[in-house]
Amino acid sequence: MVWEAYDGTEVTHYDMHDRTVNPLWPELMWTTLKEKTCQMIYINIYQPFCIQTLKYYLEKEKNIVLRKERPRVRLIHKPCTETGEMKVSCLATGFYPRHIVLTMLRDGHPIPDEKLILGKVLPNGDGTYQTRRTLSICSEELRERHHYTCSVAHLTLDNKLDINWEPEEGSDVAVIISLAVVLVLVLVFTILAFVIYKRRHRGERQ
Repeated sequence: MVWEAYDGTEVTHYDMHDRTVNPLWPELMWTTLKEKTCQMIYINIYQPFCIQTLKYYLEKEKNIVLRKERPRVRLIHKPCTETGEMKVSCLATGFYPRHIVLTMLRDGHPIPDEKLILGKVLPNGDGTYQTRRTLSICSEELRERHHYTCSVAHLTLDNKLDINWEPEEGSDVAVIISLAVVLVLVLVFTILAFVIYKRRHRGERQ
């Protein structure tokens, strides 16, 4: 274990098995008295105190430390009208312990991490955790109709949990229709605003 350090660098290491001190800087060689004192402190104070303290808190908080919560997994897809892309997110939440393996696949093959937006493992308010992976799918790739899978491995799962998604037919049409509706509404409101402005301006002149 680290016995002494300076400016973030270990300078003296204590071997807990051999009970010997190993100065990593030659100029910090210990005297026999100091080494014996170190051994006595470790044997009589550090070792028993630390172990007893850890056992105490493990017993006291074992329901929290040893709890297991299965992840809830969703595959969320949202079109981006500005770019024509589809954002597909694999979200796992409500799991404990913290470690989880979240993988996104295209046609059964893992998608490299550099093509994904990797979310950090974040705490929830109830003591569980959440994380996500997000993939941007261009319009050309959407037309190719690949099969996407969100695969999750966790301590609470006997097997991997897979959630599948495939672009629906006409997904491009839906985006076009949505854009057309928005443009029509903008045009209608613009015309109404212009008519109201003209009437008010005419009334003020009269």
